[in-house]
This record gives sequence, C-alpha cells and structure tokens, in this order.
Amino acid sequence: MVRFKINDQLRRPAPQRGFTLLEVLVAIVILTIGLLGAAGLTTGIIRGNHYSKNITSATAAAQSQLESVKSGGYTNAVAANFPDDTVSMGGMTFSRQTTITDDSPDASMKTISVTVSWTESNNTARSVTLQTILAE
Repeated sequence: MVRFKINDQLRRPAPQRGFTLLEVLVAIVILTIGLLGAAGLTTGIIRGNHYSKNITSATAAAQSQLESVKSGGYTNAVAANFPDDTVSMGGMTFSRQTTITDDSPDASMKTISVTVSWTESNNTARSVTLQTILAE
C-alpha cells in the first residue's frame, strides 16, 4: 500500500503581499503634512533672505552718505549740501534723509545722522539709521 503525503502548504492559501489601501492613505497623509511644513519653512527663509538683502542695501546707502559728509570736512557738513534723495539698489528704491546737528554732543562737534527708509513688498515700512560725530 502506497501512501501519499499531502503537503500542508498546499492546503493553506499563500499570504498576501503588499499594502492595504488604508496603509497607503496614512502614508500619503503623513507625507503631505511633512511637505507642507517644508514649504512653509521655505517661504519663511525666502522672506528672511529678501529682508536681509534690503537691510544690507539700505545700510550701504547710509554708509555711503556718511562717507560723503565726512569727506567734505567739518565746514561743508551742513544740511543744505546733503538734501534728501532716493537711491535704487537691487531692484528696490530707498529714500535717504541726512540730518546734521551743530554743537552736538558738544561745542565744535556735529552729529550726522542718515536714515534710509523703504517699504517691503508686504507694505511694511522699514528704516535704518546710522550716526557719527564729526569734530572740528
């Protein structure tokens, strides 16, 4: 008498491989949340870089005006010689105002103050002020 042995694996269905629809949807939701966070971070970085570029340009414009006043000497350092003007740098227009105060902080000294103002793309007004003292 010949006996045939039936393999147990043939009776059981093979396990299913792959992902369920629910697992795929959860993975997509987690990925979406992560990508939205990265997108928000990226826009914040871009805004910060734009602000940094503008403040650097404004500081350079103010420094240039201070150097012009200083190079003219003490006697030429009067407000009439340095009227308000506008400066364009890096695609932005800055307004520059120079104030010269005589006998400040002491006699035979002048305080020179240069304020550079601009408006950001979101209509926020910004300004940079640099000061120096010029002695006779």
